[in-house]
Amino acid sequence: MIFNTKAAAGGGEGGGKWWACSRVNGMLWTRAWRRWQRWACVGIGVVVGAWLLLAAPCALLTCPPRDATEEKSENGALPPESSDLAHLVCDTLSMVPGGRMGEPKGSPQLEDTGPYSVLYDWIPSQRSFGENESVTYTTHTTPEMVTHVGELASRWTGPLSVAIFVPHSDFCIAAARVAKLRACGPKAVKERVSWHLFWPKDSPPASDWRLLVDETTLDCSRDDGASIKGFRSIEGLPYPVNVARNVARTAAPTWFVLPSDVELYPSAGLAEQFLQMVQRIGKGKNTRVASAWPRVFVVPVFEVATVVPSNKEELIQQYQHNDAVYFHRHICAHCQRFPALTEWIRQNGTPGLVQAFSVVKRQYPYHRWEPIYICTKNEPLYDERLSWEGLQDKMTQMHELCLRDYSLVILDRGFLVHAPGIKKRNKNSAKDNAWRDPFVAKNSRMYDKIMEEMQNKFGPSDKCRRH
Repeated sequence: MIFNTKAAAGGGEGGGKWWACSRVNGMLWTRAWRRWQRWACVGIGVVVGAWLLLAAPCALLTCPPRDATEEKSENGALPPESSDLAHLVCDTLSMVPGGRMGEPKGSPQLEDTGPYSVLYDWIPSQRSFGENESVTYTTHTTPEMVTHVGELASRWTGPLSVAIFVPHSDFCIAAARVAKLRACGPKAVKERVSWHLFWPKDSPPASDWRLLVDETTLDCSRDDGASIKGFRSIEGLPYPVNVARNVARTAAPTWFVLPSDVELYPSAGLAEQFLQMVQRIGKGKNTRVASAWPRVFVVPVFEVATVVPSNKEELIQQYQHNDAVYFHRHICAHCQRFPALTEWIRQNGTPGLVQAFSVVKRQYPYHRWEPIYICTKNEPLYDERLSWEGLQDKMTQMHELCLRDYSLVILDRGFLVHAPGIKKRNKNSAKDNAWRDPFVAKNSRMYDKIMEEMQNKFGPSDKCRRH
């Protein structure tokens, strides 16, 4: 074979550069050889391009070695980036010794046989309350929702008891956000909110829960860690909502409590006005309510489009303009619709005064009603075997109230309003909620089991329907 070096050095027939993939002058190419040449050039181009994109940057810029935390886990998968961020929160918090703390205990219903540990008064409120001095708003949250406690503390004049679910590194996120709220939020948070922790026994806090964040080191102008995904979300842990409810209620300093959700904001003056009503009942001024025993006091719940009303006049105005609806009207029509709702809306009541609107039973057609109510700490606990993801988490407790023949006293002016936004179903609702299916199936099986236990305990009832 004759190789024309002059032509090759000059760039071939076209006079191009030496790296151009063209024929060399003087060479007899066959059609097959030309085809092979073209594909070879393409292959060389791909290899060189890949090197430039992947290998060259580290070769030229000296990429740092992979950190040990980036190595694969035992199951062969890399830990999520959010998990690394959560651990980073644990490592970067400035911690100081906390006050006098007790030791973790079992949960209120399942106690030491249950799968959860509870630490009461992790951070107590600065102010103490007498047993009959007020009503405690008891609620629960995950680290993502802690900021709602600031809004609650601004609206509720009594003590607040908050249970936080803190598996593993979620403790660090919660500790940082609680400290930020205490240092930078409303003064009422420090003064009247007590915080309690609970976690799965097999996923205890990733840091020492006896230490607290040094609130003096926080910068209130920064929004740190707002987008960090927590351990519970990453691992797909169910939220033990009834453990949370029971913990917050058990820790309340007062006899009367309002077990509610962290996104439900109360009407103005509800705690004081309720106690004044109780005093009037005790003096025999309302024999209808006085004779209704045992009893709880239902606080109607609503959703609003944009503005949270402070009193019933504002709520009625929004309701009449379709800017307010009863809670879950478009999602679960029977869950919060209470007897004589239309009449309740029509009656303003007396401003500054809370009274009994009606006294009812939770019986058909309201046997699926799940009201939120003010009660005493002696009422039946919520069943801790049910999860939030599986739905129907309050149904068993309400069924027990029915079996025990509780009366439900609906308040005429007190109410709760969910954080703004009216929820509606859409055509993709079933698909979007498909992730719940395993939890729903588990809750349904447990629900039937609990109902059997109650029937064995209280006997069958024609008035209290199971479904």
